[in-house]
Amino acid sequence: MMDDQHPAYLENRYNLEIMPGRDYFIRENHWLPRKLGIRLIAFGKTLYCAGDLPVIPDHEFLHIVQFRRFGVPRVIAHYLFHLTRNYLTSFDFAQAYRNIPFEREARYYDQLQQEKNSQPR
Repeated sequence: MMDDQHPAYLENRYNLEIMPGRDYFIRENHWLPRKLGIRLIAFGKTLYCAGDLPVIPDHEFLHIVQFRRFGVPRVIAHYLFHLTRNYLTSFDFAQAYRNIPFEREARYYDQLQQEKNSQPR
């Protein structure tokens, strides 16, 4: 869970209302995620997919709003700084990546959405 231990943390930090075609775009069958060996990558206002993607994980939507709030240069700087710092302490690239604050925040958002969707209506 994030620092303040409260789900409203993300709602207060970000505008989570986003619409396809206005706030983000999807590029299916793109070479970039295939080259990186992943299914999806969010960059700026675009989600790049390795193939056809029927469902987009909530995690990726938070990355879109992170880019919207902070801008591409700051997000890239954030990732590079924290990835380098984390790697120099763990020498484990996967762990260093998982511990980047924006990645932790996105996993937290994913967890909140899963809990929200599993509650009876």
